[in-house]
Amino acid sequence: MPIRPTRLSAAVAFIGAALLLAASQAHAADLELEISGVTATGADKPSQVQVAAYSSADIWLKKPTATARAASTEARDGVLKVRLKGLPDGPVAIAIYQDLNGNGKLDMSVIHIPVEPYAFSRQAQGNFGPPTFEQAALPAGTTRHAIRLPEQH
Repeated sequence: MPIRPTRLSAAVAFIGAALLLAASQAHAADLELEISGVTATGADKPSQVQVAAYSSADIWLKKPTATARAASTEARDGVLKVRLKGLPDGPVAIAIYQDLNGNGKLDMSVIHIPVEPYAFSRQAQGNFGPPTFEQAALPAGTTRHAIRLPEQH
């Protein structure tokens, strides 16, 4: 004899699904970044700080988990605050750059060295390239972090 769903079992399934959704949202976190070293460019030359968060080594510098951007004109004394919302539970690594010319990309020299200011969480630096995810990863549960862009020469 087949088992027929009842209203009670449907209600239990609905409540279970709602609890799972609430639990997964409880693990989503916000991260407030304080970015210092932001270069003032003036109204005639638009500039934005681009921020990308990555949640694993597999997607590091390929497919961000979350992104944000802010106009450099919002910076106060070279410091800009940016909030990334809904990050997954677990470590995240951050990559930022200041798009000085407003073209929407990190400009590179002919030998593929960035010519615009950039930095990574934990001020991580790589050898002959970007740092690894592990070098830049912030521990799970981090809610605030400071990153400094290098001075532009």
